[in-house]
Amino acid sequence: MKINYLKLLLLLTAISFFSCKKKSDNDYFVKLKINGNWVTWKTVVGELGPDLANASKTDLGVTANDDAGKDVFDLSIQIDGSNFATGSYASDNSNYWVIVSYAKNAAQANSQYFDITSVTGQPDSKYTVNITSITDKEIRGTFSGNYLSEFTSEEMLNLTEGEFFVRRIR
Repeated sequence: MKINYLKLLLLLTAISFFSCKKKSDNDYFVKLKINGNWVTWKTVVGELGPDLANASKTDLGVTANDDAGKDVFDLSIQIDGSNFATGSYASDNSNYWVIVSYAKNAAQANSQYFDITSVTGQPDSKYTVNITSITDKEIRGTFSGNYLSEFTSEEMLNLTEGEFFVRRIR
């Protein structure tokens, strides 16, 4: 009878150990709604720290790319000082910088770069980023907006909303 209790204890310990899931890079994502279609990318990373060129500013960044490494999404917020907090950041607020960009066919001869640039005859391009959680290991949030445009051609990319949960590297 004693051996059965020992086996049961070992079995319960093993089940408990293996049922505790540790986060892996597979848990992180950036989800984007592009031209009405949702895509989820798993090659993602985030950062938060002093600006590398000006230590009096703080940068938060989220970067993601598709599996082929051709398309790249970037989101950046820069504030004055070092007190970066969760909350809502709008691209039309002059108290800080919000940059949202998308590169199609990055590093290819036919590459295109889209960012917050308004198109003639359209409402201004505008984005709001909501940072919901910052830890020493992860950054989480959402964003919404209307469109990004390619500066020279004024081609529009309707990148209207998204969500991110990324590993923080700094």
